[in-house]
Amino acid sequence: MTKYSEITDARLQARVRARYATEIAVLQGLGFRCLAFKQEARAPFSALLYLPLLPLMIRAKEVLVFPFPLRLGVANVLFVHSDPPSIACCMGLGVKFYTNFSDGCLLLSSTLAHHLALQDPAVRNPVSKIIRTPPVSTANQAWLSHKNRVSELESLGKTVGSTTSFADYIDISDREETDLRHAESALP
Repeated sequence: MTKYSEITDARLQARVRARYATEIAVLQGLGFRCLAFKQEARAPFSALLYLPLLPLMIRAKEVLVFPFPLRLGVANVLFVHSDPPSIACCMGLGVKFYTNFSDGCLLLSSTLAHHLALQDPAVRNPVSKIIRTPPVSTANQAWLSHKNRVSELESLGKTVGSTTSFADYIDISDREETDLRHAESALP
């Protein structure tokens, strides 16, 4: 399981801010404000396990960190929007948007091209409460698609819940990680 923590180190925050300057500008232009800088760290000694993936992560310009003991970690930034209540996460491969609903459903939209594979019914968890919009190429398009889907879901009687804190993000990420593990197990 991934360990999430807020980043308080000013130098690491500056590295993240520099890496995601373009995405930050776009999100701020869309009305988002900074929620937190976060670090995701895998299990102890995971840097060794994921060694073959490091070149891909470097090419994606991820901000890599290696907390003790040899954990593989990435640092990025989270943003929050109030209408609809949503969290945005900047990652090396793109931007993701999340909105919770009071019935436990989670809407996820992104610019991550590989998320297209998660649309396939063969890999979807039949009991999942995660609704994924098809990925698009820009954060502007993803946010517009996300807001439109929120409106559609509200017109069907769903009520938007809380999606505004770092704790909300951790809960969302844990749910998404569980869903992704199911998708991986469904692959041939």
